Amino acid sequence: MRLRNLSQARECLSALHGTLVGVGMTAFPRMIPAYFLDTYGVITLRKTYDLPLLREKMQIFCLQETGGRRQWSHVVRSDQLLACGPVGDHLTSLPGPKHLLVYQGYPSLETMARIRGWRLLANPAGLRLKVGERAFFLQMAHTLELPEVPGAIYPVEALHRRDYAYWSDIYGPKFVVQLPDITQGGGRGTFFIRSGDDYHGLRARLQGRQWRGIDLQHVSIRRFIKGIPASMSLCLTRQGVLMSRLQRQVVDPPYVNGEEEDGIFCGHSWGDEPWSSRTRELAGVQARWIGDYLWNLGVKGIIGIDFVVRERDQTPYPIEVNPRLTGAFPMISLLHLKNGILPLDLFHLLEFLDLPYRVDVPELNHDYATPLQGSHLLVFRLSGEKQIHGSRVKPGVYELDPHEERFVFVKAAIGYEAIQNHRQFVVIDGPPDPCMPCGAPADPLYRLCHLLFSYPVMDSDGGLSAHARLAARWVHGRLTQGAGP
Repeated sequence: MRLRNLSQARECLSALHGTLVGVGMTAFPRMIPAYFLDTYGVITLRKTYDLPLLREKMQIFCLQETGGRRQWSHVVRSDQLLACGPVGDHLTSLPGPKHLLVYQGYPSLETMARIRGWRLLANPAGLRLKVGERAFFLQMAHTLELPEVPGAIYPVEALHRRDYAYWSDIYGPKFVVQLPDITQGGGRGTFFIRSGDDYHGLRARLQGRQWRGIDLQHVSIRRFIKGIPASMSLCLTRQGVLMSRLQRQVVDPPYVNGEEEDGIFCGHSWGDEPWSSRTRELAGVQARWIGDYLWNLGVKGIIGIDFVVRERDQTPYPIEVNPRLTGAFPMISLLHLKNGILPLDLFHLLEFLDLPYRVDVPELNHDYATPLQGSHLLVFRLSGEKQIHGSRVKPGVYELDPHEERFVFVKAAIGYEAIQNHRQFVVIDGPPDPCMPCGAPADPLYRLCHLLFSYPVMDSDGGLSAHARLAARWVHGRLTQGAGP
């Protein structure tokens, strides 16, 4: 079947035998298959305030709704979630075979899946871990003759043996230190070194050869390139590489200032692009080369490629590959659906389910190259803050009252289509449910919710628009200790 629209996608997926289940810490990021399959359901950990709205779209099993804190307080990953007794009981009750859409594969999850007969819709953990390594990326970039940011991987001891002057002679007065042993992304384990004081401060924090409780073996050090953070979303398929338009990332906005790490990913801004068509074309060529290279290694489905577009000449430099679902989802898919474009998630499912289909790859990529208008921002609980009662912010549409300079609740909603003007935004993927106990999670960048905007939130100078900045601070303030009524 040659796929062109949602009704054909539904028909194609109707051939699926058994049950398709999404798995995630929250339900919202796994919602897109509900647009293709009426029987789709999600297993989630967190009881977020938006569950009643999301349940209008799909079935949801939430572990935190099933009993005491003891059975879920240790859960931080999908393999731990699926190992919990109530989750296993729920899966047993569903018709088989069971197909699980997970964020990414883990060795322990693969062992569990073999024992219980589940089919994981994700790349094998060993392959994912290999492709995600910094050393692998450097080797691939060299093989493909991609533009490379000067840098290398060193034993962590080198950071303590060498002084700032040593590294600045090699990489310049500004360089980036990353901790490859920190596998959780979004800027965790990344530090921008701009001076000797920055360097000595980092060495002091890493004196114990640990960060976030992880033993450190290596450090990646590379030159700092002044430029615009960007990314592309790809889906590697048997028919060819499907690619999104080059998309601008929101990194280190003012409302996360004060965190120890740098390069903190906080969302995307689609539209009003700060680069030329030539830059988009170059990034697209690089992405296709990377996609073909990874496909030949056995990687398939959705992957993300991070770039930095050098400010001086708009050259795109690929800097990282994430062989999994990324932070662009499900927002980019919601925008594609809003514009009548089949989302990449559909082809991710079809590849891992081995269902037959046909598409015109150039035609699809022409659709994906269509400029989008919209944004999303992540709101975190920052270091030293406590999460408070979630009832202060309901999920749905808010609008700025220009006369009173405050936001007022308009209506319950879960997507971009509910936004009527640029004074409005949507709160979704949370906030915390009012009935859940308040606490301070161990993760200093614990996600409180997403904010959706119908316009590009980045201004011409690379900063957040006044409206988006005010909205993020207002929501964050009401969900953290010390917020006003």
